[in-house]
Amino acid sequence: MTEKPAPKSHTKEFSDIQKLSLAEIRQGITEIDDQLIDLLAKRRDFSRSVAINKLGDFKPVRDQQREKELLDILIAKGAAKGLAPHYITRLFHTIIEDSVILQGQFLQNHSNPGLLDGGNKTVAVLGGKGAYSYLAAQKYFDGQQATYEAFDSFEGILNSVQSGENEFGVLPIENTTSGGITEVYDLLLHSELSIIGEVSQSINHCLLGQKTTTLETVKQVIAHPEARKQCHHWLGKQQGISVKLSSSTAEALRLAADDTSGTIAAIGGEQSADAFGLKVITRDITNLAENATRFLVVTKKPQIVSPQVACKTSVIISTGQKPGSLAEVLLVFRDARLPLTKLESRPIVGKPWEQMFYIDFEGNIDDPTVIQSLEDIRDICNFIKILGSYPAEQIKPTRVSPTEYYRGQD
Repeated sequence: MTEKPAPKSHTKEFSDIQKLSLAEIRQGITEIDDQLIDLLAKRRDFSRSVAINKLGDFKPVRDQQREKELLDILIAKGAAKGLAPHYITRLFHTIIEDSVILQGQFLQNHSNPGLLDGGNKTVAVLGGKGAYSYLAAQKYFDGQQATYEAFDSFEGILNSVQSGENEFGVLPIENTTSGGITEVYDLLLHSELSIIGEVSQSINHCLLGQKTTTLETVKQVIAHPEARKQCHHWLGKQQGISVKLSSSTAEALRLAADDTSGTIAAIGGEQSADAFGLKVITRDITNLAENATRFLVVTKKPQIVSPQVACKTSVIISTGQKPGSLAEVLLVFRDARLPLTKLESRPIVGKPWEQMFYIDFEGNIDDPTVIQSLEDIRDICNFIKILGSYPAEQIKPTRVSPTEYYRGQD
């Protein structure tokens, strides 16, 4: 049997490491991991200092030329240590993204004192603990004190925020598999609340049930309507199983947890199973492997988005039935170089064949170009409503130099 060659290494200590026992090697890895955590925390402190420095000179959070130069240098240094370019790129894209988010949060808190810093936040979510809305809200308010109140309808969430019962509401707006959440679009049209944020939540549906429940014993699956849409391929292949709809994923999980017959299961996330004392019966039942839902965060008071932060604005327009009017609106965005990230149509109740259009675009409501563009659109449209400007969640990775990227692979 041919002996496997030792792993390639560029460190002088590698031959010494090979002499250690497995327990000693693992201890060494743990110590290095601890050092990495300390260094990442220290790097975050420097990122905060960068944000403070940028307050005075109004520099944008992102300097992609600086990021590109940094990545090129790091790829070259990594190659000299035997580290593949894709490994260095993925690692530092994540680190850079964290730095950009951290700086953006600091600048936003500075522009909106008291909005998202200090004090306990009350947040209305659909379904409560175990629901995807709850997980998305926890992600958005990470690091802050927050109390979450469960509601069984989107309208209930909006009403609670409008009445002041809760400060914030978190609502799903679109999914990569099932598309737009039409009920939320319709409710936003009549709401006086403002969008102040967005957050994406990865959705990996599983079939969950009691500890003794198996796929063979399941007779009924309980699911939120959106979850059913996102899993309809898998559900369509199951013989003898009916589907019952629930108001939220959390309600579906509660009903499965109350089952004593072993015949009821629910669709939900694996991370929610323990909270309800359930087990995973079947994993990965979503139609598409890459499945995510985008959520909006709403509140009563519009926020100011720092001009240093990448920003989106959401609006609703109605163009009537004038031929070419929507095309005219789109030309305004094109001529102003304001990229659209979403365009969705909804019928207007009581006006057959007329449509409302929900538009998300990259731009800040306080930017002169956006102000002028919206004025131009007002001249074209019968109706326009601004839902809010908010920091864009998605951070586009900086492109690295192909020369540096492939140099380490020769």
